[in-house]
Amino acid sequence: MSQLYCTGRVTSELELKTSAKKVPYLNFPIMEYVGYGRNAHPQYLSVWAWGATARQLADAGVGKGSVLWVSGSLELEEYAKKDGVTHDKRLKLKLKDWGFVPSQQHQGRPGQDQSIPSPGTIDGEREDLPE
Repeated sequence: MSQLYCTGRVTSELELKTSAKKVPYLNFPIMEYVGYGRNAHPQYLSVWAWGATARQLADAGVGKGSVLWVSGSLELEEYAKKDGVTHDKRLKLKLKDWGFVPSQQHQGRPGQDQSIPSPGTIDGEREDLPE
């Protein structure tokens, strides 16, 4: 089982739902940047949380635009697209732990003008490793 730790921005509002077995759950997308400089591009993960963890996320006011760190087990999941015919794969994170990114914690949900800095502005460009 692959374990993942990443930081990203929630890209939709959260909707707390209840399973057939009466367990609360959430499913929401989070976007992280991978790569550096011109090679940087967004990657989306489907985050799943159940029970007390799902309630904590909802009670904390996590929503579209929130910047979080998340960790859990990662799976590659096959799914049918909206047309019902086309199949594709997506990354699914079974959430174990989470938190607001410390610089965002005091602000709760970020305002419209805030954005994730590009990876190059966090710690600058890096030289290639020697071969």
